[in-house]
Amino acid sequence: MTPPRLSTAARTETLEGWESSLTGRFLAALFAAYYNESVRYAVLRNYERWPEHFGKDIDLVVHPNDLALSQRIIQRLAANLGLSVTARRKRSSHVTYCLVPAPTEGHESSILLDLRPDVVHHGLVYLRGELVLATRRRHADGFYVPSPALESLAILLHAVIDMGAVRPSYQVRLAELGTGDPAQFRAAAESAVGRTLAGLLVECLQAGQPERALRLRGRLVRACVRRRPGTFVRWLRARAGAAADRVRGWLRPSGHLVILVGPDGSGKTTSADLICRRFAGTHIPVSGVYLGAQAPLLPTRRLSQQIRKRLAGGAAKVKPVKDVTRRQRLSGLVHIMADKWLRYLVYVRPRLARGEVVVLDRYFYDLLTFPHPLVQRPRVEALVMRLIPEPALAFCLAADPAVITARKNELTVAETERQIACYRGLGRWVRNFREVPADGDLNAGIDRMAELVLALYAQQRSPERV
Repeated sequence: MTPPRLSTAARTETLEGWESSLTGRFLAALFAAYYNESVRYAVLRNYERWPEHFGKDIDLVVHPNDLALSQRIIQRLAANLGLSVTARRKRSSHVTYCLVPAPTEGHESSILLDLRPDVVHHGLVYLRGELVLATRRRHADGFYVPSPALESLAILLHAVIDMGAVRPSYQVRLAELGTGDPAQFRAAAESAVGRTLAGLLVECLQAGQPERALRLRGRLVRACVRRRPGTFVRWLRARAGAAADRVRGWLRPSGHLVILVGPDGSGKTTSADLICRRFAGTHIPVSGVYLGAQAPLLPTRRLSQQIRKRLAGGAAKVKPVKDVTRRQRLSGLVHIMADKWLRYLVYVRPRLARGEVVVLDRYFYDLLTFPHPLVQRPRVEALVMRLIPEPALAFCLAADPAVITARKNELTVAETERQIACYRGLGRWVRNFREVPADGDLNAGIDRMAELVLALYAQQRSPERV
């Protein structure tokens, strides 16, 4: 039976404290919309410390017939709060929504919602969602949660089957819940794993030793398979699909390559580091990699660096200022490019295959500034550019050459100007090319770059694609 609506005064009182955080405001609006639009749901666990602490994610069981409506509500509320929404449907049947504000800086940088119609492990259903929803109750703060018996059973099975360990917070919560209504707990457990194992789970909780259930993991999994043979086929498909996804990730990575180019002193390293920091508090995987010539991986490159340092009288010697009149051998460029390719395959490609956003300080495009006549030939340039993986987003840091030169004094003003012109030429080859002022407000520039990175990530993972 649906409980009566709360009065406005009562609801205001129960939601006191929720307005102090972005997560609290969003969840209060979400649960109100779920109630008004009759979405059948329950918060699965970890709600007892709300609204002071929401944890790393919000786990919800939602009726399968209400998942589409739930998605529309999430998108509508996110738009009202100015949040970008990304969605991912896992092969286990989970749908994960990540909501990120712009700018992304701050202690509360994202909200992660994990929705599922059943309680599953890699596609293996070990507790049906209909049991959770049929016994749900209204929390004092207005949202729905499982009954104590179903919450205790769900936490215990999650700890044993999903995690393989009963962490301290779960031990405390299981001690508080016990078996809830013993008859309800036993009936739900028998429906999930059978009478014998249900009795053993009851004994573990009554003894205050839920960790004893860990030795039952194999039997619990087999019991779930026997009672619902179709879920085993679903589990096999999920595991096979996950393996296929990993292979597909190497062939066609789902991650995004973001590069920063510009002459020495333009602020590439600082900007790359600050962009990664902006996303550190979110659930968007963003990492940085240095792909310049000064950190080689190829053994021959490291050896040649050591030889040059010794011949030059040690690393402490002042580097000569590079001018437009300098000339370098083509063999040096080939050596550098071979090392960059090795680092790309070792450090960058695996992250892209995992779906990460990789921010590169320098890129293969540095070869455009290499002072050799062959590099400047149009046919050679066209061939090389087609062989280089095109980034999803390229930032060119440019400013007055005199300002950039004064920061490091490693290039002459003329050489700095020449390199800026070379990097600007990337606009002919890179579709998503942006020039960013290197002499303006640093925070404003990082805000803009982080906003573009977020838009890139969200565009490829919009809920409409799920």
